[in-house]
Amino acid sequence: MYDCVGCERPRQGLMFGSGMGETKWLCVRCRSADQKGLVSSLDERARGVLNRDADGVHWPYGPNIYVQMRADLLDWAEQHDLKSGNTGCSSGLHWLDKGRCAKRECHGRPQFYDHTTTWLSRTTGSPALVFNQPYGQVDQAKVWESISEYPSLTAEVGPESWYGAGTTGVYIWNNGNRSR
Repeated sequence: MYDCVGCERPRQGLMFGSGMGETKWLCVRCRSADQKGLVSSLDERARGVLNRDADGVHWPYGPNIYVQMRADLLDWAEQHDLKSGNTGCSSGLHWLDKGRCAKRECHGRPQFYDHTTTWLSRTTGSPALVFNQPYGQVDQAKVWESISEYPSLTAEVGPESWYGAGTTGVYIWNNGNRSR
């Protein structure tokens, strides 16, 4: 599955294409000039949205190998005026509520946590969103129950998700820090 379709080099490259079944794994050597340009363009667009180091952009799981997810993630982050955030808090809720994990013992995550990312407002720089993308449907009442001890937080459940693959978008916002 992860062998380059051009040279059969294993596990070195990115998936190009629009759908999970329509993608092709290509290593750097076998990419076309257009594909190389697209990757460079997306990496440049990620400046100010995602963290980077000497090795490049820190793409979250999914966009780390799927080029279309990279584009979808960047469109989504731009639409919501967000940039990547970091927290050691296992649920991210303390961080989202107070800007840090305010509990010494922070354990457990709600069942709907999957493909979890944390986000800052690009405008304020403050924690704005804990975003989950679980497979299948999510009961909105369970999401609201999970944030009930945090009056500054709100939640939305919807189909919008940059991960795709049948996932649902579960937004937990700190509306006071939300840009849009």
